[in-house]
Amino acid sequence: MSKLRTKGTGEQKRKRQQIDGKNKWYNSPRWSGEITDCSMPMTFDTYSGCSFKCLYCFAYFQKMHNVCGYLSNRVKSVNVEAVKEMFIGALSGNTDKLNNVQKQFVPYIQARKVMQWGGMADGFDNFERKQGVSLELLKFFDEIDYPLSISTKGVFFTEDERYMELIRRHAHNWHWKISIITLDPYKYRGIERGGVPTPLERIEAIRKLAEAGAHVTLRLRPYIIGVSDDYRDLIFKARAAGADSVTTEFFCLEARADDQLRKKYEELSKFCGYDVWDFYKENSVGSGYRRLNYEIKRDIVEDMQQFTHSLGMRFYVSDAHHKEKSDFCCCCGVPPEWNVVRGHFAEALQIAKRNPDGIVRWSDICEDLKRIADHVPFSKANGFNTSSNRVRAKRHYQTLYDYVRDFWNTPKSVKSPYGYFEGVLYPIGLDDEGDVIYKLNWDKIRGDSYGREKTKEGN
Repeated sequence: MSKLRTKGTGEQKRKRQQIDGKNKWYNSPRWSGEITDCSMPMTFDTYSGCSFKCLYCFAYFQKMHNVCGYLSNRVKSVNVEAVKEMFIGALSGNTDKLNNVQKQFVPYIQARKVMQWGGMADGFDNFERKQGVSLELLKFFDEIDYPLSISTKGVFFTEDERYMELIRRHAHNWHWKISIITLDPYKYRGIERGGVPTPLERIEAIRKLAEAGAHVTLRLRPYIIGVSDDYRDLIFKARAAGADSVTTEFFCLEARADDQLRKKYEELSKFCGYDVWDFYKENSVGSGYRRLNYEIKRDIVEDMQQFTHSLGMRFYVSDAHHKEKSDFCCCCGVPPEWNVVRGHFAEALQIAKRNPDGIVRWSDICEDLKRIADHVPFSKANGFNTSSNRVRAKRHYQTLYDYVRDFWNTPKSVKSPYGYFEGVLYPIGLDDEGDVIYKLNWDKIRGDSYGREKTKEGN
């Protein structure tokens, strides 16, 4: 444990780690708002913003309203020493000097669950090229041999031996996701702005990472109808470069968009060949974050799954719809044998698929979630979107574990397994503990009319 040392007092670092618009450091890690179906709910970002200015950015709406200086490119980085302090304290068992926020992540770190890196901003973009904070962190995670799943559009680091030397040592526990949505140079240049490397440069980055021994996933997210239609060529090139898996998710539209975001959607529409706003209004339900309906995605996802498998690659769906077609519960493409969290609804889908009767219970998934989240108060979960003061008051006595269980047991909620997966899991009764029992709706998955009716009925 000689490597588990750091400088400075805990009190000094606790003060430095307190983040708001007036302070120096960016607050990360955080708990993912998708904890109900996420295998890596401890999600980490190096910087408060991203130098890449993609029109489809799902983080834009939240960042522009909640991150000081985001629109003016005044970026903050995490406090590296505070991050080190948290991991060192957790792994050594010496947590006395950690503050309450840091302590939230101790069980997760102690269990050595894979951490998601790049949840709301790219940590290997042009900010990193100038500042090198992610490099500092990679050196530290190398020292403690911590498992990571890293998402990026960046490529410069694959040409820098300082990074690649570390990456070669961690083929066993550092996973890379390279984001590409199309090979079309015209559409790429119009949609992915701010110095995003070309699609072919990113394909080359896949090759270099794969040659270094790393597991690499083609992150085909977001899939945009009218833009990503060349997905077969893209997947083929990624496979030829060494990618071993594909993950996809359809573009979602923020219906609460202000004028600035609406302008982005108008720009995006020019490259899609249709009015994005009107298309999503007509082909999705609900309000707020709009997802296209299950059926409109069917042919694309089924063909993508078949083609990916034909190339000997694993296939994953991050989208709420068709997630049952994933080869593993972790939709980011992490190898199935890796140590991810399995206490969530996507794992419930996998269990239901394996069971001959298609049935899954809360008791099948709850223990892993309880281990990492039952000590975290919902209202104080770091970085978690608690929605409103009313919701925080309602859930004041809940933990994150209670929060997920509550949605499991509220089938009428859009966040329940029944609502979120659009009827692929449907409730059939209660167990002895009063928790809902769900069953897999194979007819819905196949597209049978009986399955669609059962989705409507919810019984």
